[in-house]
Amino acid sequence: MASPLSLLLSVVWMILVYHHLVVKGRIAVVSSLSEQENLELEEQLKILNKQPIKTIHTQWGDLYDCIEFQKQPAFDHPLIKDQKILMNDETVSPKPHHKTSIFSLGDGCPKGTVPIHRTTKEDLIRAKSLSSSSSKEVLINVKSLTSSSSNAANHVYTGIYGATGAVNAWHPEVRQDQYSSAELSLKSGPFYQTNAVKFGWTVNPQLFGDDKTRIFTYWTGDGGHKTGCYNYHCPGFVQVHQTIGLGVPVAQTSVYSGQQFEVAIEISLEFETGKWWLILQDIKVGYWPKQLFPLFKPGAESIFWGGRVKAGDDGYSPQMASGMPIDDRANHAGYFADLKYKNEFNTLKPPERVDTIVDGPGPYDAKYYPKHNIVHFGGAYDGAECPN
Repeated sequence: MASPLSLLLSVVWMILVYHHLVVKGRIAVVSSLSEQENLELEEQLKILNKQPIKTIHTQWGDLYDCIEFQKQPAFDHPLIKDQKILMNDETVSPKPHHKTSIFSLGDGCPKGTVPIHRTTKEDLIRAKSLSSSSSKEVLINVKSLTSSSSNAANHVYTGIYGATGAVNAWHPEVRQDQYSSAELSLKSGPFYQTNAVKFGWTVNPQLFGDDKTRIFTYWTGDGGHKTGCYNYHCPGFVQVHQTIGLGVPVAQTSVYSGQQFEVAIEISLEFETGKWWLILQDIKVGYWPKQLFPLFKPGAESIFWGGRVKAGDDGYSPQMASGMPIDDRANHAGYFADLKYKNEFNTLKPPERVDTIVDGPGPYDAKYYPKHNIVHFGGAYDGAECPN
């Protein structure tokens, strides 16, 4: 039997080897870029990373810089930078209970400043690699759709000005080249010109460099060709809250057949200003200006509530939510509850029609329960076994 000392030395050696491989891998990725690509990334980082008033060092290793509200990267966007002097937004100070939120940054930033995740070159490289992935055909989309028009049978949607839902957060098993997420999104336009805005949780090593369950946002005004990004990777999303930052890990996740941890989400148009607000647990986190979405006129066309996974290069797919087959028990799978959409009268209403669609291969499923206004989604990943 090996001595305690030899076991300790073996563990230390493995840690050092792993660290060496990680560092070597990062160097390899950066060194593979052309000089022009490196210069472009450096210029992008100068725009995204502003001089902070304070820096928050998180327990999971991320840095959030407290940036003066009017100096945050969003106002560098060419479509809104000339209008920032007309904006009278004020940062939202946290209430006492907000500091214990499952996705808060503790005491947060000082008054007049907002937390912006400090972006690294590796962050941008990973995000670019993810957005240019050629494996779109193996994405699994579980969709619920609604409409405020009479054309739902033809999947034509008009006049949706917001949506809400409460999603349970999970920590699915995901490998380096996979991801698993749940999201609420609003979309308009044809596939190659899609305007979209979304929020959800995800386990995505390609995006974040780890396997934590994190909250995320994404937007695009042209199908992701030239506009849009995740979180703060480009100017666009205007942060207003001083404590809740995009990309933070979810502190607690759901347990199969046990306690569930929900995130109440609302993405909603403010008619007077044209701002599309992100509201979590009734807290305004920030907004996307209307100028980013040329096809959100008069409103979005469709809503998506559900899960999404990406298979790895070998074709194997990860868990969706709990990773287990769905049934009539909400604590066995992923769910979105209390589905509502916002109409032209600024009223939130349950959807008149919900279609559940599994778009892509894999052992995934979804079911809508109209009596309870909840959709369950999920499925067993390859080789999964039900827990005891």
